[in-house]
Amino acid sequence: MDLFSLVRMLGALMVVLGALVCALWAVKRYDLTMPRKWLEKLGNTGSDKRLQVVERLAVDQRRSLVLLRRDDTEFSVLIGPEGVTVLDSAVAPKVVEIVKQNDENQTFDKEPEAQKASFAARIPVLPDVWFTQDVKTELH
Repeated sequence: MDLFSLVRMLGALMVVLGALVCALWAVKRYDLTMPRKWLEKLGNTGSDKRLQVVERLAVDQRRSLVLLRRDDTEFSVLIGPEGVTVLDSAVAPKVVEIVKQNDENQTFDKEPEAQKASFAARIPVLPDVWFTQDVKTELH
């Protein structure tokens, strides 16, 4: 193997690796995914998923509210450095509409008045933590 063949082989390797790096950058940058039709042909229909993130709302820099749907139930979850707190759980709105259409006489909402408080009233007030450099006092 002479020097020209070695340089040609390394050049081709660099071109292929550069193309792969560019393709991976584009996938990550533009969040590219395969179309659902192609996934169904490969056997992954995606209908087996039971858990879905419906919506996410940032409360502040460290805390966020997440609305999760599992089967026919929605959960409101507060995620923060303190941990994960389930705020509320209810039947998904689409399921409520289907039940109401099927049986107009049956009411789906049978919660007591104490539990019918607004969603904002159920969110616990989280303390703001401020770190100061106070002089430490010794306990006697």
